[in-house]
Amino acid sequence: MNTDPEQVRAEPWFSPVRPRRARTITVQLIVWLALLSGPAALFAQLNQGGPSETATGPERSTDHGPAAVAVAGWAERAIAAYAEGDLDTVRVLYPTVTDRQLDELPASPDAPVRVGTVAVERLGEQWWQATVALYPPRTDPAATAVRYLTLTAHGQGTTWAALDLPAEAGTWTVGELPAPPYAPGRLADSPLTETVAGWAAAYLTGQGELDRYLAPDTAHPPVAPYARVEVTGVHAAEHDQERAAAPPGEGATVSVRADLVATDHNGLTWPMSYALELTSRGQRWEVSALTHPPLT
Repeated sequence: MNTDPEQVRAEPWFSPVRPRRARTITVQLIVWLALLSGPAALFAQLNQGGPSETATGPERSTDHGPAAVAVAGWAERAIAAYAEGDLDTVRVLYPTVTDRQLDELPASPDAPVRVGTVAVERLGEQWWQATVALYPPRTDPAATAVRYLTLTAHGQGTTWAALDLPAEAGTWTVGELPAPPYAPGRLADSPLTETVAGWAAAYLTGQGELDRYLAPDTAHPPVAPYARVEVTGVHAAEHDQERAAAPPGEGATVSVRADLVATDHNGLTWPMSYALELTSRGQRWEVSALTHPPLT
């Protein structure tokens, strides 16, 4: 047995230098391929945006548009039936309600109530809460004009049921608003207010030529559903008060709010407010845009 240290020196077992048996060669090839494929695989992953993420299942959708519309329509019907004292419909839509509870419902009003969904919230897979505005018929101006009722519903598609009777909710309130963008004082009669009055009459009643009051390249066709219109006040934006009160120059632009009362052909009056932009040209003011109030 040859024990020459030179011949039995340490050597990597996968070295391809010395002749090996077929099985050893096969093992060597596998190892070398694994070693060489490592950098290639890493390079491919980097080019594809990094290592792949572990699959965690499909992402849950947050778009419940059609279902929200369906439950809103159902909730309006359920609240209307409750408010009108429609016992047959209530028994179907509120399956957990007892006859004793139904005995406490008020008598049906002479006219159907008006309802409108103001909020829908998904509570679970088939659970929803809807807030419905109820506008009861009123003969007394001091009576409540609107009530808000919440309802918890269970179901999907066209099959829904109320978990319990509706609950009265607090009245919706208006959040804090920024300072009004327009000056409180009305502008005195001037060429600017005359332009606004002429524009309003032409736009809403068809009296007069609308183009006469519009700036070049400004076009909006008259709507003209009204018999007459009266401008009750023109208010300039806070930062435009001086320009609005001054004689029209050339190229000045101001933002105003026009308060008006339009009277239709049935004699009904409709107070309205329009946000307008006016531009001065040739010593006169012209309406250059129907716009929105200045944002502060």
